[in-house]
Amino acid sequence: MKMSLNISKFFSKKKQTTTDSNSVAEIGLPTNVSHKFHVIKNAETGQLEGLPDPWMRLLNTQISKSEQDSHPAAALQAIMFYNYSIKKKPQEAVFKPFVTEDLIEEESQEIDKILTKKYQSGDSDGSTSASSTDSQLQRVPELPPKIGKPPKPTPRKHIERVEKTLTEILEDIDAYQLEDENQQKDKRVIEEEESPVLRRKTESSVVERMSDEEVYEELRNICHCGDPNRRFARTREVGAGASGTVFIATDLINNQKVAIKDIDLSKQPKKELILTEIKVLKEFHHPNLVNFLDAYLVDEHLWVVMELLQGGPLTDVVTETVMKEAQIAAVCREVLKAISFLHSKGIIHRDIKSDNVLLGMNGAVKVTDFGFCANIDGDEKRQTMVGTPYWMAPEVVTRKQYGKKVDIWSLGIMAIEMIEGEPPYLKETPLRALYLIAAIGKPSVPRWDTLSATLQNFLERCLAVEVDDRASADELLAHPFLDNCAELSTLTPLIRAAQKILHKTF
Repeated sequence: MKMSLNISKFFSKKKQTTTDSNSVAEIGLPTNVSHKFHVIKNAETGQLEGLPDPWMRLLNTQISKSEQDSHPAAALQAIMFYNYSIKKKPQEAVFKPFVTEDLIEEESQEIDKILTKKYQSGDSDGSTSASSTDSQLQRVPELPPKIGKPPKPTPRKHIERVEKTLTEILEDIDAYQLEDENQQKDKRVIEEEESPVLRRKTESSVVERMSDEEVYEELRNICHCGDPNRRFARTREVGAGASGTVFIATDLINNQKVAIKDIDLSKQPKKELILTEIKVLKEFHHPNLVNFLDAYLVDEHLWVVMELLQGGPLTDVVTETVMKEAQIAAVCREVLKAISFLHSKGIIHRDIKSDNVLLGMNGAVKVTDFGFCANIDGDEKRQTMVGTPYWMAPEVVTRKQYGKKVDIWSLGIMAIEMIEGEPPYLKETPLRALYLIAAIGKPSVPRWDTLSATLQNFLERCLAVEVDDRASADELLAHPFLDNCAELSTLTPLIRAAQKILHKTF
């Protein structure tokens, strides 16, 4: 099957299955349920009422009262998105699913219901008025609330240059949730009410159910059935977990190093999703993407072979060396080619950043962190919470006009990385970073005055807060800033210098 059409259609089942009543019926819940709540500003105290106490405590430890007064919408949107990210914190998976506009729509609906679910689980203090529906939540941020004196806040830890892991990021809010849940009178009721969140998975609407034998039969048809150990010589293991083992190997046919995921299918509950991903990636090649190379099926073990770029992530270069504008232009051009390709297929990457741009020793530039190539190097230092906060576009937080151009914003932030060595707000906590992105919009660039006029304009086109004013990938590929790109081979000395400093070998 040639996939010349929009790939998002391959994942979407919206035209085959209704998403409202049917999805509710599938998990055995009552239909036509309307949850009501109301968030108001108390006229006497000036305090915002209707937000769960744990939210208020966390908000007040990281966003000042004056900031909340100045940008109440941004504060509420940030805490809602943050809470959603906690609920959806990434679990170890065999692959990272592609992001389509259908998936974004489902997420937005979940975020709209976040406040309702907090009330269902008893997180409010009982003073909430029941006079408006879920859909009215988007109007709530327009109220100019004043936050009263909070309970004793948890001291905020000093943020180091290196990003916290997701586990560390979640410690504060997990503590609040634990404290609040321990006060509940009927834990069984809470679990029943929360279960739809846990059981309703995006993947369930992606593909139809197949039996395990049907999956194995199709895999046998599209994979090699020979012994991969005859072709690949293992070099070293770089990661292991529930999703399988990741190791570096040498392809004995061409002497090239590759990355391989050895997946034990007997431990995978949703084998049909793995099959779907293999089918897509076999048709999903581009010079600026880390590509799927081959697959082997040996009994119940699936070996997925991916490209390996030995230059490592762009992060190493931007943090350890100084790039010239022409080199920055060259990297932006290559990444834009990948983004343009993804967008033409209806796919949004949603996590463009230096960590997810890999370099070859010859200067090749390739985008990673989708499909089976997610975390292929075993390095999970910067885990994703539905995208990484510091590179997020404002509309990811506000959910307004959320679409393909989030990748363009992230590219602009990555360009700032190449200029400054790190993205804006990296020393802030993720929640505070979300607030600043929503409240301020375009970040400042300390070295702005030293940049050429064409680079300044390029950044402005990437970081336009209004989505309609932001350039598309194809428009940026024609931008004058890219007229003066350095040869990709000029990146090689930077790669070698960074590897020497960091004592890295691939």
